[in-house]
Amino acid sequence: MKHISIIKYLLPGMLTIAACTDLDEKDLLYDNVRSDDFYKTPEEFASAVGAAYTNLYNLGGNNHMIPLNEVTTDEVVVPTRGADWGDGGHWVRLQQHTYVPTDPTPNNAWNMLYAGVATCNRVMAQLEEKATDTVLAATFISELRAVRAVYYYWLLDMFGNVPLSIDFSITEPLPNSSRQEVYDFVEQELLENAPRLPRNGPGDGPYYGRVNYYTCYAVLAKLYLNAQVYTGTAQWDKALAACDTILNSTVGYMLSPDYREIFSRNNTGNPEIIWAIPSDAVYATGFNLSMMTLHPLNQSTYNMSAQPWNGFATIQEFYQSYIDPVQNPGPQGRVIGTSPAGDSVTGTLDNRLSNFLVGPQFDAAGNRLLDGGADATDPNGPPLTFTPYINELQPNAWRQAGARIGKYEFYSGMTADLDNDLVVFRYADVMLMKAEALARKNGNWNDAVALALVNQIRTVHGGVTPFTTMDADKFLAERGREMFIESMRRQDLIRFGKYNSAWRFHPPDASTHVNIFPIPADQINANPNLDQNPGY
Repeated sequence: MKHISIIKYLLPGMLTIAACTDLDEKDLLYDNVRSDDFYKTPEEFASAVGAAYTNLYNLGGNNHMIPLNEVTTDEVVVPTRGADWGDGGHWVRLQQHTYVPTDPTPNNAWNMLYAGVATCNRVMAQLEEKATDTVLAATFISELRAVRAVYYYWLLDMFGNVPLSIDFSITEPLPNSSRQEVYDFVEQELLENAPRLPRNGPGDGPYYGRVNYYTCYAVLAKLYLNAQVYTGTAQWDKALAACDTILNSTVGYMLSPDYREIFSRNNTGNPEIIWAIPSDAVYATGFNLSMMTLHPLNQSTYNMSAQPWNGFATIQEFYQSYIDPVQNPGPQGRVIGTSPAGDSVTGTLDNRLSNFLVGPQFDAAGNRLLDGGADATDPNGPPLTFTPYINELQPNAWRQAGARIGKYEFYSGMTADLDNDLVVFRYADVMLMKAEALARKNGNWNDAVALALVNQIRTVHGGVTPFTTMDADKFLAERGREMFIESMRRQDLIRFGKYNSAWRFHPPDASTHVNIFPIPADQINANPNLDQNPGY
């Protein structure tokens, strides 16, 4: 647990409020406040606005954003390991793009995002009705409108045609709005409200973890970069301007000299982080990556209080993309990725291989872990060894198969919930967005500025040789190496026309309707005004 709790980050001043109003921490975290005697001080305003953020704690779990944006791609796979992770074929359907309206994860994401929208609408209505300081209320309403726009950006990206619920007094079910209408709404809300928000930089300040001016422009950059997908009209100049708003700022954002520090247990205030969800094993739970990816025996590796679930792994070819097989392996070179098929790779190692856990596994005392439940056909046998090779997607993937996700620091004494802040937007991503927008605008992937931006990241974070030339495929691969497991890959593959291509465990898609998810059956059953997305 952090020495300074989540309460400081999202809900500043609440401990003082608790002393005045006799509210406990649970009341404050979930905004169970009596609005008749509330909204009188800046601290009370902030505590109420904090409720709009609490749904975001779910972003780091195994049933919302990460599965939809990663398990559907060539980065992450959840093999069916005998009786584990079958779940009615849901994880296989995500990987093979055969998802259906009754699948649980799209419904979970829909509910989480619309719960956030509803909270924003509710608190705004309370502020407008109850607040006596209308000037102060206006500032917090601008923040809530920006947070709501972020929720709608994700809905726009994943579901396309969704209802625009912006008035808390309207209770009847709403019909779908078009993707263009939702796009226009998100753009307008961010542009209108960003100038009213603080322009603070990285650090452990009272605004850390909240949407600020630069968060708005990070979302705008994403919106414009994907505008051609969303609306049919490219917006490269707008994307460049949004990126430059962040890159040219003087508040302290910069490329972190240490890639691993961005994702460490104590990553609060890292200069690369534009927006993160402050996670805490006690006050702000929900970031479950260690549980999602580690083997049950790794409980003794990290002295964990809970036994991991042995699910999420990396597809072999993606893991191997971090090795340059053309260059001489040199002193760092080693053979990796060995499989019964003999597909091994040697090469120069990218420092960002820290994104993964491979090889023999040990307990905290240094003793070799032995998996008595290992499949008899697994050539590695009982000694627990994570191998990049995965023998099959289903039904009997080996318990040890798959490089595991180690991007965020795992530490001794972990609970089921990590202390690491979950990074949402960061500086390197903005650099890559600018490079891509320049290349696409100029029709030249070897644009000098674009190449320099990519090579700066390769040098600082990867420690590998800069590119001398670049094309779309090389850029996409580099973006994948840098942004692994940050819920960007699905969006990136769609933008580059690769989401419907074949990769290991994923045959090519016959139709691009899978580029947005089905509107969940539960939502259509509850709202007769909703129309299903085409193709489902």
